[in-house]
Amino acid sequence: MPLHVRHAASALPPGTAACIGAFDGLHLGHRALLARARALAPRVAVVTFDPHPQKVLTPDRPPQLLLHPGQRERLLRALGIDDLVLLPFDHAMAAMEPAAFVQTQIVDGLRPTAVVVGEDFRFGAGRRGGVDELAALLEDTEIELEVVPPVPLPAAAREPDGPLGGPLGVQYSRKLGSTQIRAAIAAGAVERAAIMLGRLHAVQGEVVVGDRRGRTIGVPTANLRTTDALVPAPGVYATWLSVPDDPALAEPLPSVANIGTNPTFTSGTAPLRLEVHVLDRDLGESLYGRTVEVSFVARLRDELKFPSVEALVRRIADDIVAARPLLDDASRAQVIPP
Repeated sequence: MPLHVRHAASALPPGTAACIGAFDGLHLGHRALLARARALAPRVAVVTFDPHPQKVLTPDRPPQLLLHPGQRERLLRALGIDDLVLLPFDHAMAAMEPAAFVQTQIVDGLRPTAVVVGEDFRFGAGRRGGVDELAALLEDTEIELEVVPPVPLPAAAREPDGPLGGPLGVQYSRKLGSTQIRAAIAAGAVERAAIMLGRLHAVQGEVVVGDRRGRTIGVPTANLRTTDALVPAPGVYATWLSVPDDPALAEPLPSVANIGTNPTFTSGTAPLRLEVHVLDRDLGESLYGRTVEVSFVARLRDELKFPSVEALVRRIADDIVAARPLLDDASRAQVIPP
């Protein structure tokens, strides 16, 4: 099913329910909104902002987003969404009063059959508008409003005993949301993040020439240069690698990734690197200059400094053995479709 991408608040096709929000990550909470919209109307549109409002309002502290725009489009297409509306966000829109926003963007602009939002939806200058104000502003229109309650943190993502703790001392709320997912990823708890996302967290990056050290020790790696991607905490991970825009390599390949400074070879001041070794297949130099996607299945261990290259190679072999059973059909199915 094609996904129609719009860059303004133009009229949606008749019978469209519009889900409005930031939709960073398209996690299980967001999917609850999409499911409710699908129950209300034959067509579903996701309405969000471009760029993310925080990039405009706090440019010195831009958010690390859970999805690259291309990933978001692929995921929405896989979820069967009909339209993606990217409302241009600037200081003028940020200063728009709640009533003006609803009138210009929703009532006169999108003209949906229904609007679906979460209980914490805020809009208008200073985020002064909430679901009560939205209900009042839509009361005299023919647009139905549906407010979806928060989705609780799945039981599988909770600690079995005591407070919700996690790697590196991070504490998690019981509310499912993008903030909690970012905290899990930043702490290396990619399994926890996957439960909340309903998929694997994936990072895109360009493959660049590294030190070529991996090939000399029999473990060739693709070195990724990432920009604003949310990269997990340093460590070794079981991963899938794919090239979404290449039909020949769009199917995920089992791999093991290292995030860190390569302390066996460098000092602790070296920059962090994301290096990926594909299992059972040597891609040579075919990936240089290309954008690849790494999907994180599980964290295997911390990055360590080894006394010798031989000790490092032995441990990498152990990492590969540990990763193989995790790289099964179930985890492959959680990769964002190409």
